[in-house]
Amino acid sequence: MTIDNNHHDKGVLFLITKPSLQSGLLLTALKKQFYNNSQLIESHIIDTTPFADNDILLFDIAAVDDDAAQHWCRILSRSDKKFRTIIFNTTQTSQYRDISRWPNLSAAFDTAINEQQLIDGIHNVQRGEQCFPKAMSNYIIQQLNLSQPKWNSTVALTYREKEILNKLRQGASNLEIAQLLFISENTVKTHLYNLFKKLAVKNRTQAVFWADKNMR
Repeated sequence: MTIDNNHHDKGVLFLITKPSLQSGLLLTALKKQFYNNSQLIESHIIDTTPFADNDILLFDIAAVDDDAAQHWCRILSRSDKKFRTIIFNTTQTSQYRDISRWPNLSAAFDTAINEQQLIDGIHNVQRGEQCFPKAMSNYIIQQLNLSQPKWNSTVALTYREKEILNKLRQGASNLEIAQLLFISENTVKTHLYNLFKKLAVKNRTQAVFWADKNMR
């Protein structure tokens, strides 16, 4: 795959998906709308090197498995580039927490939208707007408006606290964490209470955001 490094002032639109006839047709439509300044990256090639300020990253969630999504989120959260992220092909079973953890998220579109609605949404993001389905809008916006600079990013965590945070990142419940770490559920709750206080976060979702941003 060849990446064009001659970025347009408005940035490049990267379609991140699996190569297929359908994705090829979508890329063609995007190029017509965005002056050929659109490129496809295969979703399993997890690399932020091609990205620059003002780029738009259009992720096809149907082409990204859970492990790849977590990996993408981790490396994107460490990037200092001012890109914007759009995800599409979300389903009714998509977890809001999993959606909202994508760094610099500007829009999310489900499988019900058509090609033109997706393109219109991308134009809205280019204008600085955010686009989310009503069902998830309040949750997403609440999470995106969390004041991350107030979080404690330099805190020293114990080995056990890091273990618990990593289990949270995997979506484990308190009971599952207890079983995996051979401790009681009450002990897990105590650790989480202390963790939230130490990190200056209010809930599990914020703790996962903190971990994605600060833990390797």
